[in-house]
Amino acid sequence: MPFIIGTSIPEDKVLVQSIAHIYGIGLSQSKILCKKAGFGSDSRGIHVTFSKGKNLENLAEDTPLALGADLRRFQNDKIRRLCVLSAYRGVRHRKGLPVRGQRTHTNAKKRPLLKMNAK
Repeated sequence: MPFIIGTSIPEDKVLVQSIAHIYGIGLSQSKILCKKAGFGSDSRGIHVTFSKGKNLENLAEDTPLALGADLRRFQNDKIRRLCVLSAYRGVRHRKGLPVRGQRTHTNAKKRPLLKMNAK
């Protein structure tokens, strides 16, 4: 089972969908990467050799976007900074409520309950 950017690629799945499981790569970006690496649309994870896997990983890392653990760390740092500043969005994150102005009168009731039970 090959690993690309810290994500395992299952051998029985279609390669395009498997690469889309990498955090920060969607289906369209995955198709582009597979085409550049020379894989067909019906290639599976079992067709990825060590050298082709390294080639695919190099192509993915050459994109200007942050991927995988780097992207997760970047997003968590942004949320943590908002919480430290006690900004409105940070307080909403801390309380487990919707951040982007969604209504809470009829929706978003279960999320805070789960947070309170988790403590």
